[in-house]
Amino acid sequence: EVQEAVHRGGPEQEMSKGTSNSRFTSFVDADFFLLSKDVKFIRTVFLQALRSEGADEAEMRKLDPGTMSDRLDGIPSIPDAVRALFEISIAYESEPTDKCFKAIHNHVQTMSAADIKVSARLYLEMLNHANLVERNHRVRRWREVKRGERDIQSKSSQTLQQSFKVLLDSGFTPEDIRKALVCQNTELVFTAHPTQAARRSVLSKNTKVSEFLEKQDNSNFLTPVQKNEMLHDLQATLMSTWRTNPVRRHKPTPEDEARYGLSVVEQSIWEALPEHYHAVDYALKEIGQEPLPIDCCLLTLGSWMGGDRDGNPFVTASLTRRVVHLSKWRAAQLYWGEVDKLLWDLSIASKGSEALQQKLDDIAGEENIAGKAEGAPVIRKVVSVAAMHWQNAHEHSGEAYRQLLLHIRDRLTKTITYASDVAAGKPAPPMTGLLPYTTTEQLASDIFIIYNSLHECGDGILAEGRLKDLLRRIHCFGLSLTRLDIRQESTRHAEAMDAITSHLGLGSYSTWTEETKVQYLTNELHSQRPLIPKDLKCSDSVREVLDTFEMIADVGTSPFGAYVISMTRSASDVLVVRLLQKEAGVKEHMRVVPLFETKEDLENAPECMELLFSNSWYRANLSSPPQVPNVGWVPHQEVMLGYSDSAKDAGRLASVWGLHKAQEELVRISSHYKIKLNLFHGRGGSVGRGGGPQYLATLSQPAGSVQGWMRVTVQGEVIDHYFGLSSIASHTMERYTTSVLQATLKPPSPPSEEYRVIMERLSESSCAQYRKIVYETPMFVDYFRAATPDFELKGLNLGSRPAKRKQGGIETLRAIPWMFAWTQTRLQLPVWAGVGAALQAEIDAGNLAVLQQMYKEWPFFRSTIELLEMVLAKTNKRIAGYYEKLLVPAELQGISKEVWDELDRTMSGIQQVTGRAELLGNEDNDNSRLAISTRVPLVDPINVLQANVMSRLRQEDNPPDYQELFDAFAITVQGVASGMGWTG
Repeated sequence: EVQEAVHRGGPEQEMSKGTSNSRFTSFVDADFFLLSKDVKFIRTVFLQALRSEGADEAEMRKLDPGTMSDRLDGIPSIPDAVRALFEISIAYESEPTDKCFKAIHNHVQTMSAADIKVSARLYLEMLNHANLVERNHRVRRWREVKRGERDIQSKSSQTLQQSFKVLLDSGFTPEDIRKALVCQNTELVFTAHPTQAARRSVLSKNTKVSEFLEKQDNSNFLTPVQKNEMLHDLQATLMSTWRTNPVRRHKPTPEDEARYGLSVVEQSIWEALPEHYHAVDYALKEIGQEPLPIDCCLLTLGSWMGGDRDGNPFVTASLTRRVVHLSKWRAAQLYWGEVDKLLWDLSIASKGSEALQQKLDDIAGEENIAGKAEGAPVIRKVVSVAAMHWQNAHEHSGEAYRQLLLHIRDRLTKTITYASDVAAGKPAPPMTGLLPYTTTEQLASDIFIIYNSLHECGDGILAEGRLKDLLRRIHCFGLSLTRLDIRQESTRHAEAMDAITSHLGLGSYSTWTEETKVQYLTNELHSQRPLIPKDLKCSDSVREVLDTFEMIADVGTSPFGAYVISMTRSASDVLVVRLLQKEAGVKEHMRVVPLFETKEDLENAPECMELLFSNSWYRANLSSPPQVPNVGWVPHQEVMLGYSDSAKDAGRLASVWGLHKAQEELVRISSHYKIKLNLFHGRGGSVGRGGGPQYLATLSQPAGSVQGWMRVTVQGEVIDHYFGLSSIASHTMERYTTSVLQATLKPPSPPSEEYRVIMERLSESSCAQYRKIVYETPMFVDYFRAATPDFELKGLNLGSRPAKRKQGGIETLRAIPWMFAWTQTRLQLPVWAGVGAALQAEIDAGNLAVLQQMYKEWPFFRSTIELLEMVLAKTNKRIAGYYEKLLVPAELQGISKEVWDELDRTMSGIQQVTGRAELLGNEDNDNSRLAISTRVPLVDPINVLQANVMSRLRQEDNPPDYQELFDAFAITVQGVASGMGWTG
């Protein structure tokens, strides 16, 4: 249908906006036609669902899209004022002039709180629909690329085949590519997000809509009845979403957040992972290479949900214990389901290999011993205590594979029982009789026996399907689906040490010099005697820190990933965590990962790590990451880099340059000490906190900073965007795999000294201007709190963690809500503030040509500029100015003059450096322009609604319609987040 439209020119009314207003002259025009068509279709079905409220089934099933309207007429539940605003908004979308914008403002001011709430909800749903359509279109485009029907226009991703071709053309052999992949690992770490705006109930329904859109793309193979039923299901899902309250009445608990993270693995990543391995193996086959080994871990998963206690008093040792077993429970259920399917698949009348027979004999012997110990009858065959389809094992005595699978399923049943009891806070069941699986290796070993036996007995083709997929899942997900990180602030560990040394009469640890701390900690790490007395008297906060380490010792470190120390400032911050693990009796220490966050901490990071590497005890006790089995043991150090706090502290340009330099120095120091460096990137969802296209970010990192390994956070606000569907998750995995592969084998060349000098000046100038605006402008904090919904956002039940670490000004505000508030007003000041002044200074000095050359030749600089360009394309001066006029007291409004001037300078500077008259004006940004075109025009009316709601809430302490107003505000927050693509 699209190709026909390309040839015939397409209906003009379908192309009211787009790259061309006449004919489809490129894929971009065809893309816009498809996007517009799908958005209109979903909107039409949604509004028809609203018309059907109270109707009988026959009326509800009248779903002829050709006769349905995409306007609000004929919907009794929609008030006249809401319908009128919708018509004004449509006029504004077609003609976004000041006059039309003022018409929206004038009408909203006459609306009741109830009508504003209904309007906000309508726009929210329509924006969600546009997002779902755009997400489906990304999958559609990707599949067209994979089929060879189009080329990738954007540099933000490459297929495996394209990536391999780039490497082969650069002189690498097929063997080089496979060898690099065998040793490669990317760990994606899911984090809870204190500004995750959408409820899980709504996200699950959005997934159903996305699944419909995928089916719709293949509807030519459906019968008329199937199409009608599919439309009816879509209508029911849209109505169910409309009937679901989008406003959380209670804050989610850390356990709620952990359940959400696990549900994403269960619903999409579980299916996507083997699909990704199939794609990699196929691409390797095309270049004459063998498939990857089964234990290759291209991708693994980590999580902070239930383990991140930094600033969150609700994450306790007991809660983390429950979350660990919740993860084990959910993992065991998934494995149980796969083994149950294999029982049907492997109905082979065969004794199998000698190893398989030996395993069955061992099991029979173990069960006989267990039976004697418990006084039960002696048995000589494998009996399934949980079999639903095979009640008597002797019926399958000639089917060795089924016998072992029955045993595996029984152990998984025991694992489920054990883990579910502990997750529910019950006492752990006794470890008697058939034991649960306690390590990934136990489960993998049992499955491998079957895999190897099938190959040995000539049935290898049966091993290469579901069984091989299960083995790969086991190596990726382990027994916990995700490895849980523990994160705690450095001052909490120092507080615990202070209590210990004071109790022992050694004085206050916090008053010691760094040299004294390091020497003392090193001596105690060498010592065999216990340090912490059992009768230690301490505060509740210290006890919680010590309880956490005791919990780790009790549970064991296999379900855990890294112990991350936020606000790391010195070597002693790392050594103290190693000592507290030792004192708690942790047998195999969790790897300790310092997190450097602020501008100053990033500058000091190399010195801190060099002091650690020069410490003989520390260097001798480094570990090797367990998720990379094919590289052998190698001294390994993981370092986490924080993007959010450094950007809030110094502005984005100074932040990214500081991060780049820190990585270069860390690579140099690690190489000197012959220690493998693994960088953990604490990226947020938005550009202001290090987010954006991960592919470009990876390729622009300094040479030697990837080396086949990378860890990166995936913030809660974007998890659904990148992993909400198995098709989307497969696409995301491919981008991570190709970017890490290319960054490893073909890293960027280091910049010239001239480029470095200019970048240093840009960093210093932008930081000075950013701090002048944010930190040095009198009353700027008051302006920020008046011009943004900073205060109102604190009342929303978005996440389990508080918005502040402690009381105070901007310096104590967490980076996430700082960016969140600016994103809601569409100004996004922390991303670009300071950039304009810095660029203009270089241009005035006659360096424009050099800046343009840097943009063309240096991947780091190009990525930085293009991310800024994308943010500026979403920045709206009219909307931000509207918030100011409506909400900021007159005496504070003069503060914004420097802000507006800086915004203009930044836009002008970016356009001069790129050489483009329009933002996102090149082919590489077609996808970004398409995404913005389907979302942003709907956001302006929501912003007007939000600003007016804030004005009313602020006029009275407790207005009579407070609940309606606050609900309306909460809905507009979700609407703006949906339109912008992130919360902040």
